[in-house]
Amino acid sequence: MISQMIGVGKAHAKIILVGEHAVVYNQPAIAIPLTNLTVTTTIQPAFVGQTIESNTFHGGLDELGANVEGLRQLILRLITHFQLQKAPFTIEIDTNIPQERGFGASAAFATSITKAFFDFANAPLSSEQLKYFTDLEESISHGSASGLDAATVNSTDPIWFVKNDLPTPFEMSLTGTLVVADTGIHGQTMHAVNIVKGNLDSDYDLTWQKIAHLGKIAEKVRIDLAQNQPEHAGLLFTAAHHELQSLGISHPKLDNLVNAAIHAGALGAKLTGAGIGGAMFALAKDNDEAITIANALTKSGAQNTWIQPL
Repeated sequence: MISQMIGVGKAHAKIILVGEHAVVYNQPAIAIPLTNLTVTTTIQPAFVGQTIESNTFHGGLDELGANVEGLRQLILRLITHFQLQKAPFTIEIDTNIPQERGFGASAAFATSITKAFFDFANAPLSSEQLKYFTDLEESISHGSASGLDAATVNSTDPIWFVKNDLPTPFEMSLTGTLVVADTGIHGQTMHAVNIVKGNLDSDYDLTWQKIAHLGKIAEKVRIDLAQNQPEHAGLLFTAAHHELQSLGISHPKLDNLVNAAIHAGALGAKLTGAGIGGAMFALAKDNDEAITIANALTKSGAQNTWIQPL
């Protein structure tokens, strides 16, 4: 029996610190939560119908567009799970997470919506159930779900991830501040994945050397995060960017922002996520430096910036 209480679910964004693309080839990756980019889903009883209200959409569940089919299918599955087919309610989704920028928006939305439905039904939610419903949405939206996004958007710790292994949270003691910037160009995941695959086809040995090097960088970054070595971590981030650049998956706007961040005093900077657009981040020594770097990135064409102390 559904209570007439409001159901609320929250999740946050994530970024990959290191290991993007190499992770496809069984190299490790590290993702961290971006806790100042959030999504909150609120479900409350209504007089009639089942509607959704968000920044970009107002209407009935059956009017949702094909671009959010994963979320529609998730909501339908949750309605069936709780036998809410005839229950009138409104789902409000409030978020400041940019979509298609590698910030794990779809996993965050799915996590937030799932938590809200379980809260609305006053039902306990296990980590297995949360993973099941989030993976359901992710597999429709992205073809397959690695589990990295789902693990990180619900974690307060960094996540160490190797393909086909369970994502592992670990403690980070790194002092510093992250500055994340959006190029304003949608990341091109499949395009970038195919570029790396094409490189392997045309020059396997050299390309594999670069992929393996990215894996080694991830292992060293994990040590730096645990042992509070921000200067060394910064150098590794920049090295990883140059390796990704050499694989052909950067973009002139990304390279421009990385250079601008380093010239403004960043300890290091790199693209994050798919590449060919999307976002980048810089590691600053402290909040004051982060503000200087964020201003430099804005002057260099960043569409938006976010500052997050570590």
